[in-house]
Amino acid sequence: MKRNKALVEIFIPLGSCICNYSALMEKVGHVTSKFKGQVEVKIRSTKSLEAFKYGIRDTWVTVDGNTKLLSDFNEKELEEAIKKVINALWTINVI
Repeated sequence: MKRNKALVEIFIPLGSCICNYSALMEKVGHVTSKFKGQVEVKIRSTKSLEAFKYGIRDTWVTVDGNTKLLSDFNEKELEEAIKKVINALWTINVI
């Protein structure tokens, strides 16, 4: 089965109020809204299996588990990482 969406994961410490991360969520939403239908966004705990797998212990945003961005990332960084994954997925799905 071929994937056709970039996966953006937002890692937040367990037990934290999401309201503490509203600026981060807004920034991620602003960028991902440019790629409607091409991006899947998931919020995960820093205690999740995925966080363990990626070596994440604090607030991070990842794109397909490869690109890791600290919570104070520049929107352009996230946008470029998403574009890179979408282009790679498009190439794989065309071949």
